[in-house]
Amino acid sequence: MEITRKKIERIAITGSLGEYKKAPVYCRANGFRIIQTNPCLTNEKHRGKITGFEIVAEKETERE
Repeated sequence: MEITRKKIERIAITGSLGEYKKAPVYCRANGFRIIQTNPCLTNEKHRGKITGFEIVAEKETERE
């Protein structure tokens, strides 16, 4: 059995729905792969309304 340890850099990107399309572009341009996408229900007046997003992305980095 061989175990390889790798260092992972993880980021969370949050924003309004208008900014959503920019987030995957940023991830690709910077070598991140998206591992999770969540809607954000942050509208106090309309609790079920999706007003934003959260994307979690990660990439392997050089081990120090």
